[in-house]
Amino acid sequence: YKLALEIAPADYEAHFYLANIYDELKDKAAAERELEASLAAKPDYSEALNYLGYLYVEENKKLGRAEEMIRMALAIEPDNGAYVDSLGWLYFRQGKLEDAVRELERASVLLEDPVIYEHLGEAYLKIGNIEKAKISWQKLLKIDPGKDKIKERLDSLGE
Repeated sequence: YKLALEIAPADYEAHFYLANIYDELKDKAAAERELEASLAAKPDYSEALNYLGYLYVEENKKLGRAEEMIRMALAIEPDNGAYVDSLGWLYFRQGKLEDAVRELERASVLLEDPVIYEHLGEAYLKIGNIEKAKISWQKLLKIDPGKDKIKERLDSLGE
């Protein structure tokens, strides 16, 4: 992707995919830089809007900016389960637990994804609904049985 960007520096998709690689390598600063470059080239690129917003939420920083970007992505694709999950997780980070549960439940209907079930389980646990947290994490383990931390959490809840 770096070579592609030497040839076409404004290639928003190359910036996006390079950001993904940096994120996988745990270089959040480089991922953020590439996502910003992607958005500079294509400001309405919903995937980059959501990705950067979610990255901020995960790092618990720039939450106001994260919300703007996630909402912009949702305006483009309102039924994208990943984007709805990002909004729910943002609400969780902000302590808006009822809003978080509502959005995360909606995300889980739109998309069967282990990250969504993990987030939903966390939100249920935070509001004291242990049974629903267990159910969410069991769904996660059906999709991705290798999540040892989730297995441990279930065990600690009396699975």
